[in-house]
Amino acid sequence: MPRTIPLPTPPDAPAARRPRAGRLAAAATAAALAAAGASAAAADAASPARTSLASPVPGWITAPGQGTLVDTGAAPGDWGLSLRVYLAGKDPVGLAEAAERVADPADPAYAHYLTPAQVAQRYGTTPAQTAKVGDWLSGFGMHVTGTNAHYLAVTATVDQVQRAFATTVHGYARQAGQPAALAFPVGGISVPAALGHDISTVLGLDDTNPTIPETPASPAIADTPAPAAAAQPCSQWWGQSSSAIPPVDGRTTAVDQVCGYTPQQLRDAYGVTNSQYTGKGRTVAVVLDGALPTMEADADRFFAAHGLPGFAPGQYSENFGPRFAATCGHYADAPEEPLDVESLHIAAPDAKVVYVGADCDTGAGGSTAFLDAHTRIVDQHLADVVTDSFATREDQDSPATVVAWDQMFQQGTVEGIGFDYASGDEGDGSDGSGPGAVIFPASDQWATAVGGTTLEIGENGNVAGELGWGADAVQINPQGTGYLAPPPGQFFMGSGGGRSNLIGQPWYQRNVVPRALATGGGTAPAHRELPDVSADGDRNSGWLIGFTTPGGSYHEELGAGTSGSSPLIAALEADAGQAAGHALGFANPLLYQLRGTPAIRDIVPAAAGQVPPVVSYLPSWQTPGSFDSYLSQLDHDSTLTTAPGYDDVTGVGSASPDFVRFFARH
Repeated sequence: MPRTIPLPTPPDAPAARRPRAGRLAAAATAAALAAAGASAAAADAASPARTSLASPVPGWITAPGQGTLVDTGAAPGDWGLSLRVYLAGKDPVGLAEAAERVADPADPAYAHYLTPAQVAQRYGTTPAQTAKVGDWLSGFGMHVTGTNAHYLAVTATVDQVQRAFATTVHGYARQAGQPAALAFPVGGISVPAALGHDISTVLGLDDTNPTIPETPASPAIADTPAPAAAAQPCSQWWGQSSSAIPPVDGRTTAVDQVCGYTPQQLRDAYGVTNSQYTGKGRTVAVVLDGALPTMEADADRFFAAHGLPGFAPGQYSENFGPRFAATCGHYADAPEEPLDVESLHIAAPDAKVVYVGADCDTGAGGSTAFLDAHTRIVDQHLADVVTDSFATREDQDSPATVVAWDQMFQQGTVEGIGFDYASGDEGDGSDGSGPGAVIFPASDQWATAVGGTTLEIGENGNVAGELGWGADAVQINPQGTGYLAPPPGQFFMGSGGGRSNLIGQPWYQRNVVPRALATGGGTAPAHRELPDVSADGDRNSGWLIGFTTPGGSYHEELGAGTSGSSPLIAALEADAGQAAGHALGFANPLLYQLRGTPAIRDIVPAAAGQVPPVVSYLPSWQTPGSFDSYLSQLDHDSTLTTAPGYDDVTGVGSASPDFVRFFARH
């Protein structure tokens, strides 16, 4: 499932997979910047001409019913914050326009990409901008601890931040009666008008770990690996076998979930087996934090076990930043990493794969470690398409965060790099405990949000059927004589989708996404809707992956989730890029134009009574090493539903076996 970074959200928000401590550290000490002195700060305060920047206020602060953190009032002025002040560059409007044009198949500039050096020359920041902004920050007593082509890293006190950015920062306690330990702004920010064209956004004002004088930091919490569970009955292909179930709705048997499709079965289903287009000449990047030291060897072992070639020499590589070893240590994000890497090689066997490791700390604003990893990709053009399952609930983010990611995405787009993200595994995101929220950065208008389906692969590798992924489930009692709750139970997991609250409707969704979805069913402005496209993601129709558990042994297990859907789509885009003769780059405008063609399978609701229940098995929480049995009712994705055309479960639809062949013919 998509990986979430821990933020100080209310208890009703989804829990993060791995809590961690850590703060932004400068990658290098910047060249000395001349301080403008206290007179600059005084002049700013006296000047009424200011330019507003994107708000750094997280969505949960203002959302009704969201948040149980206790506002304790003004934060102490001596609390320390780590900021990133992002620079706008020479022509931010021109960069956005260029990105839109190179991604539009109807535009003469389509696929006329620039190199990173050309992007820097036309749109990048200038030394004068860096010095000007640095002087202004220093004038308030802030310390510029590092600079690069994109931002200035700054340490400052709450008091300095409030005076410089004309905002108010409050302290927050986790419970009533506790001292404040978190800091968030409660108002927008602005800068002097003379700097309004130089600064694009500021990250870190919604800092989750302010430096509190004489208060020690909390220790990090390590992962505890779960023991392996014993095997259960399953099918080698969809519908091969069934199991007896306690009677429900006149049924006494249900289809067994698959044991895990093999690489060959997935290649057959997606049209890769008989295609000459296998990603040759294209490179796909996987972005996660941590790294398996055995990843390439594990992948080679896995594919050899299934009678297929692994990676050729030089086909797989890894790219880590200077702080990776210090922040990640021996941490590995398994099984996410082998799921992504091996899924790419399944669907694009000749594409190069580069694993880009993000630092294992959250930094200013919560997601900057992943933003840094993506920035390395675009600055060095490490890949043609990127897949990632990093995510935060959108109500944990702010418009300021969106601006920083947009700058990176737009640079990548004009270079011909596309970005695919898992859309989430929790349906509408409500989790039954409050308003739902889509996830970011999948919700960004410059990202491709990949949803999930239930892919029914038959005995001969053909696609026997495909549903939007979503299931209600109820546990079967240990005796196998009944259910622990009335069937069909409750929503369990499904393709993430819904309406963004942060981002307006992008141009490629106009006149495609039904107005009721884009406006939330009312008169609100049309906003970005997720997902964009889909691929297999249901655990009931999942596929095998193999890897060595850190400190353990090599094994194969079932992989699934939209974290698997995203690399499948990224790999097919690499195949299509080979067929087209150029990288697809930001694919959304093209994907929306492909709806209704053989390249995209429109996923619609199944006819009543046509979807038999499935017996699913999940590792038991109560009895380690064993499985619990569930009865799953498919084609039920929380409040989301499939429909002809665009829908909020599968987007424009799923990639068909003709997806790559379409590009060869056109």
